Amino acid sequence: EVAGLHVPAHNPSGPCVGFIGVVPEARGHGYGYDLLVECTNFLVEHGAEFVAGATDRGNVPMAAAFARAGYPITQEWVHLA
Repeated sequence: EVAGLHVPAHNPSGPCVGFIGVVPEARGHGYGYDLLVECTNFLVEHGAEFVAGATDRGNVPMAAAFARAGYPITQEWVHLA
């Protein structure tokens, strides 16, 4: 069964985690972290020297996965409108 998917991407700043999605019935089992690691490894295997990622502040599980995988917080954005 499919637990989720990862979408490696490349934006104007360089390689990035485009999307990580875990199906609702598979959440809470660490698959988001596993998918993040796979996505990161894919990008590195294809030449990335750095990989960027972003998540909404309220997405605590994804923020925890980024932290666990060693992604530092380098920026925070605040939308005022």
